[in-house]
Amino acid sequence: MIDDNTDQIDQKKLMDLSRDRSAAGRRQLFENISNLYLDEKEKLSERERAQIGDILTKLTSSVEKSIRQALSERLAVSGDAPHDLVLLLANDEIEVARPLLVQSRLVLQSDLMEIIANRSNEHLLVIAERDDLDATLTDLLIDLGEEDVIEALIRNDDAELSQEAMNFLVEESRRVDRFQEPLLARHDIPTDLAHKMFWWVSAALRRHIINNFEIDTTLLDQQIVAATHDYRKEQSIADFGETHADRLVAQMASRNELTEKFLIQTLKSKRIRLFVAGLSLKSGLDILTISRLIHDHNAEALAITCKTLGFDRNSFSAVFLLTRRETTGSDRKHTIDPAEFEAVMKFYDRLSGETAGKVLDYWKLDAGYSNAVEELDSQLASL
Repeated sequence: MIDDNTDQIDQKKLMDLSRDRSAAGRRQLFENISNLYLDEKEKLSERERAQIGDILTKLTSSVEKSIRQALSERLAVSGDAPHDLVLLLANDEIEVARPLLVQSRLVLQSDLMEIIANRSNEHLLVIAERDDLDATLTDLLIDLGEEDVIEALIRNDDAELSQEAMNFLVEESRRVDRFQEPLLARHDIPTDLAHKMFWWVSAALRRHIINNFEIDTTLLDQQIVAATHDYRKEQSIADFGETHADRLVAQMASRNELTEKFLIQTLKSKRIRLFVAGLSLKSGLDILTISRLIHDHNAEALAITCKTLGFDRNSFSAVFLLTRRETTGSDRKHTIDPAEFEAVMKFYDRLSGETAGKVLDYWKLDAGYSNAVEELDSQLASL
């Protein structure tokens, strides 16, 4: 089998090792043949390489894991190896399979699909680290992988995610907190999905969204034009008023008396319904949304609303503290964390009125907004 140009290989030794059925003999034969295949490949004919590759494939299952792992590591950086051998090692125990599954281009897409469908979650977790994953593979990993696989996939910025997959993962991030941060860190997450996540992420991630995902003014203008109506337009008392509070704030607005000073006074006197009605009329957000917003444990949405309306720093500070002073209809007091209060105020100071206005307009136009606040409401109700 071996030509004269490989005379440095002890052919008799190989023949003797092939007759040795002991574990040590099998290991020594495997190591010698793998070295011959990988280190002397330029001195072997195509036929010889095929024969040696076939022998390696047959020997692989008879040697211990550490030897198989060492071969896998060498093949992972090789551009040429028998496909059957590569596939055998890629389906091996995860310690053996890992090098090939992470980086080898000798493992074909069809091989990866088969492994994802039939191997352990550990194999899927390793595949999720590859830098050449297309949408077909990422969809399959999302369908079949557990949460740790999906998180690893989200964190892999080189992995291609389809629009459908991105939509699904954003929705899943309501339920699975660990998806939120890596999703918002991805370079390819659309602005609309990032702002949709605003309603169920932490305070820190809310601030990240506002600071890093700028709403396209042109697109927003197009959405406004396309909208069937703009409910920020002037509303009549009859259209707005279902309660005495609604009618009162509408009348005050018509006389330019619906000021931030008045709204703060309603909170101080615990006339919460009047405050909600007034903020709703001034912002264009509906009553239910404002009610949920002021009970939200995170205050960024309230800050955006107040900034849009031009509240100064002291006024927003008063609104923040008063809306958290007590839970409406309950004797349970809110505990205000001084560090969080300082963070919210810093956020308010850095937030521009223009940015806040864009975000507020976007929320009102976003078709998924109502669903998002419905989810928020259900979460608050369960606390």
